Amino acid sequence: MNRLSRRSLLKRGGALALAAGAGASVAGCENTTTPVAAAGDGGDGKGILGDPTAGGPVDSAGIPLARKDYPVVLPRLGDSVSGSAKPERGGQLQIYNYADYVNPAVIKEFGKREGVSVRVTTFDTLDEAFSKLSAGRLEFDVIFSTPDQLSRLVGRQIVQPLNYDLIPNLQRTVWPELHSPFYDVGPRYSVPYVTYTTGIAWRNDELDFDPSKLDQPWDAFWNAARYRGKVAVLDDSREAPGMALMRRGVTDLNTENPELLDRALADLEELKREVGVKVSIADYETVPAGRVWLHQAWSGDMISGVISYLPKGTKADVLSYWYQEQGGPIFNDCICVAAKAAKPVIAHRFLNYLLEPKVAYENFVGYVGYQPPLNAIDATAMFDRGLLPQSLRQAVVTREAYANGNAYLTLSAKGQQLWDGNWAKFRNG
Repeated sequence: MNRLSRRSLLKRGGALALAAGAGASVAGCENTTTPVAAAGDGGDGKGILGDPTAGGPVDSAGIPLARKDYPVVLPRLGDSVSGSAKPERGGQLQIYNYADYVNPAVIKEFGKREGVSVRVTTFDTLDEAFSKLSAGRLEFDVIFSTPDQLSRLVGRQIVQPLNYDLIPNLQRTVWPELHSPFYDVGPRYSVPYVTYTTGIAWRNDELDFDPSKLDQPWDAFWNAARYRGKVAVLDDSREAPGMALMRRGVTDLNTENPELLDRALADLEELKREVGVKVSIADYETVPAGRVWLHQAWSGDMISGVISYLPKGTKADVLSYWYQEQGGPIFNDCICVAAKAAKPVIAHRFLNYLLEPKVAYENFVGYVGYQPPLNAIDATAMFDRGLLPQSLRQAVVTREAYANGNAYLTLSAKGQQLWDGNWAKFRNG
């Protein structure tokens, strides 16, 4: 299979099913647990945060830790923009996001449609983003984040409650499982962006073994000393330690057990010492280009690599991806409107725009490679029709897998310190 251009993927019609009525719920996916309101909410949505010792575990802002079996209603801090407010035409819509995480063509079309220019400021890691946003020196309209960061953003009043009358596509187009997710029951502050798994990406034309065939595939990294300088883990304070935990058979990706976390740190330090492992989030480019042969990776990055980053003449089937189906990380990112947004109505319209099936499709196959959780998009069609190699088939996120999957979620303040402290020790040597 030869390298595909973004344009060719979009032109080869039918690569994805953009069909209406594809939203039948998956058996066993319905959330039947009773959501708990954040302390002090009082059920009216307007209360302040209360005594963090009144209930179960809480985060650094005193908000209960959301879990699939313990869904949480986030406190309503501030007011939503009025549904009758006029769009703020002209000037710039300010977006804070990872680099290369929205199709520039999609952004350009939105600006043209709404009569604004759009500026994207980027961050490298979520920890960096939260730190800079907490300092209060940066002001944006739209913030891309993750569910495990959401309650922290709410607690610091960095994001505002949304007016979902301005985001009708959430109910119209998105998987029902995400209409009122356990981490933001209602919802109140977020819409889903894209889904992903975390697994192993490799150049199968360079490695002399198949990581997926090992008894413990995560051992591939510790067995790769002969590929020193060609091995990398994700630059993320949860992902790399989580990989070390899973290698030891631990599937509680939100553990706050110091002994387990210290052992994960020791294993990562061994990996650095024996393999010279790199730390990076550029797997979408370095693996296709052949500069890294084995990389802990997010699933969408390998699809993006085929779409945009394979060198001329390199076949797509040299890329492989494996995901731990039992207990491996699978989740979604989310998008919010900043509390101090200068263009809150336009920001809401941008969130709604990204949930339009045709826009989400172009964003997915035309650039980012990450799959949006929309009823009308069937990502498996890209493989069934030969547009992507079977070696990347596990990069697809199905609704059933999503509903039954594992995830990195918000930690208590103590737990966050443990994970962050160990990551800093590893990252900074």
